[in-house]
Amino acid sequence: MGLLRYWVRIMIREASVDDVDEIVHVINESNYHAYRSIIPDEYFKHPVVSRDEILEDMRRMRFYVYEVEGRIVGVAALQPKLDEKVGIIRWVYVHPEHQRRGIGTALIKHIENIALSLNLEKLRLVTHEKAHWAIRFYEKLGYRAVSYIQRIAWKDILMEKTLKR
Repeated sequence: MGLLRYWVRIMIREASVDDVDEIVHVINESNYHAYRSIIPDEYFKHPVVSRDEILEDMRRMRFYVYEVEGRIVGVAALQPKLDEKVGIIRWVYVHPEHQRRGIGTALIKHIENIALSLNLEKLRLVTHEKAHWAIRFYEKLGYRAVSYIQRIAWKDILMEKTLKR
């Protein structure tokens, strides 16, 4: 019964500027728990993002939030590049207390449906080369590595998925 109640009180919706503080909290908490052990200390930034940075990104991207009982526990953003028929997925994070419950998958599927409604043909995202959990997650959803991006002390992986109508 507890699991059923959990799933009944959830929803994904487009975020508004009123959500910015909760979005920043989810991103910073999740990023800290996920990346503090794989990014060298001299390059690790915590918090990884500020309120002003997310507000700026909200001008260019569509943010979607996943709520459980009125609290934001997951976030993902889509930056459509309509002229290229491509969307960039950014800021995919689920609060550590709510991971492994299908929230990340639901957010990505939601973004894929939005992308299809915008007539986008491909989605792209970037993840850290040592974030094996993230790479596996995206591969299970049909994304594949297409190239690498050299950073100061590591490589990021550019992943892509061709959307099917």
